[in-house]
Amino acid sequence: MSFLYEQLSNVAQNPMLLALFILVGTYILEDAAILTAALLSADGLIGTQLAFIVLFLGIFSGDLGLYVSGRYLNRIPALKRFLDIHAVHCAHHWLQQKMTTTVLLVRIIPGLRLPVYVACGFFRLSCKRFAVLVFLASLLWTAVVFFGLFSVGVIFWSDLGLWKWLLMPVLAGLIVFGHKKIKVDEGFLNKYGHH
Repeated sequence: MSFLYEQLSNVAQNPMLLALFILVGTYILEDAAILTAALLSADGLIGTQLAFIVLFLGIFSGDLGLYVSGRYLNRIPALKRFLDIHAVHCAHHWLQQKMTTTVLLVRIIPGLRLPVYVACGFFRLSCKRFAVLVFLASLLWTAVVFFGLFSVGVIFWSDLGLWKWLLMPVLAGLIVFGHKKIKVDEGFLNKYGHH
């Protein structure tokens, strides 16, 4: 047990290792990575600028990765057998017409980013335009959430002592649970998604 404690202590003392874990964490569970980075930064274990930059790079590159995945999915001929071609054409037209609004909005609506960003790549919508939109959305989203959590963390996080390390997995679990409970309102999509 002391070996594990020593290893965790070594990681906690190395901001670059923490930055690497945060970066990888953005690809696994983005919200938990933001929470972790903000609280580690509030606790002084990693610099605020480093934590923010690593989070942003992870989130931005992950979103670009979704687009690239869609581009590659478009190259699989067997996939077309499973698709309703008429529905695909309608979705392509709709997304092409509403790309800016859609790409920006799905950044904050749980569960929609993956299908929309993959669809942008699948439909071969402008890569440059997508990258600019995702850059702006990721930058704004990361800044608001990270600095909001950081501000709250600075106020009370250091006062929790050792309890904070037990609280962090609980908070991350609540984020995961919350994402599973949030359902996308079809009325929202019908109201704002169609002419």
